[in-house]
Amino acid sequence: MSEADTQDNGQGTFDLTISVSHLLHRAQQLAANESAAALREAGITLRQFNVLAATSQEDGPSQSRLVELTGIDRSTLADMLNRMESSGLILRRPSPEDARAKSVGLTDKGENALSLAAPAVANADDALIKVLAKNRRSAFIDLLTTLIDAKSDGKPLRDLSAFAEPEPEPEPEAEAVEEKAKPAKKKAKDKDKDKPKAKARAKDKTSSKKKKKKTKA
Repeated sequence: MSEADTQDNGQGTFDLTISVSHLLHRAQQLAANESAAALREAGITLRQFNVLAATSQEDGPSQSRLVELTGIDRSTLADMLNRMESSGLILRRPSPEDARAKSVGLTDKGENALSLAAPAVANADDALIKVLAKNRRSAFIDLLTTLIDAKSDGKPLRDLSAFAEPEPEPEPEAEAVEEKAKPAKKKAKDKDKDKPKAKARAKDKTSSKKKKKKTKA
């Protein structure tokens, strides 16, 4: 975004077409609409899906860890987990690592809901990302993750190495190319040196034949 694309608050106007928060919200609405039907069928909301997905990524994550993974604030997440536990989607147990904390796990019902909704949410992601050219998708995810990490107090959202474009093969250095060319040049020079010798041998054979003919005559 250039300086010309930033809001000029002194004019008393607000341009939604360059508002980052508005555009991100619009993009999230599109993604939510794509997966809404499958989420309703699974009986969960998009936020609950995110909690189920984050819980499935690790073995008994704590509530604090789920805050980091989902970006949902601590008090809201606590209320969500209470409701999700009451509806049989998750189960909380004392953490083996910290007696004061609780680890969260999925129940069979939670796993079924996640399995039912995951393909639709993945398709929603694909429908959005495929709008971008292939060589811009990794950069787009990188930018979103950088923005989230910069505004979050927790650990980095994820390792982006899986999205990294393969690095191009390095160009061979000029010296290496020159070194490879040297044997070829040497062979060419050796051939040039051998040419006069070959001509001399051919000449000797010709004169020898002539002498033999004269002797016979």
